[in-house]
Amino acid sequence: MTMTLYKDEIKTKDIVWTLYKTDKGVCLIESDRDLPSFGEMFLTKVFGSYRLVKDEDQFTEERQQMHAFFEGKRTGLEFQVQTFGTTFQKQVWEAVGRVPYGDTATYTDIANMINRPTAIRAVSRAIGQNPLLIHCPCHRVIGKDGSLTGYRSGLSLKQSLLELENKNIR
Repeated sequence: MTMTLYKDEIKTKDIVWTLYKTDKGVCLIESDRDLPSFGEMFLTKVFGSYRLVKDEDQFTEERQQMHAFFEGKRTGLEFQVQTFGTTFQKQVWEAVGRVPYGDTATYTDIANMINRPTAIRAVSRAIGQNPLLIHCPCHRVIGKDGSLTGYRSGLSLKQSLLELENKNIR
């Protein structure tokens, strides 16, 4: 059976975010700086065949929250999501979601948060597969030495997001 997914683009500052939604919630957030194959591969893996329907009316709440986040009026996104991943990935993503706005954590910190202190590489891979950018704030995860490390939409966007959060908490 073909799944119907709703799609809309939300422009914030100089980034275009594309959101995909099932009847249960947003399942994928991409930026126009993403690797081009990530979203298509994710949707095909999860749904097999799917039909995209562009419908901005489906995304009123998401649009409001994303604009407020980028204007510094929100510290996170709370709209309904539908998460697809392994149990381990979901544990990692939930832990990433507990990293406070304006703060950072290392991959080791996240591994410790889920009581898997030796699973640092697996944690890194799970974070790299996060389908819900911003909602699951993987931009807050940095290297052990404090360096910026992998981000699906590029390190310059990761840096910009961290700067936005730091500017708004001072």
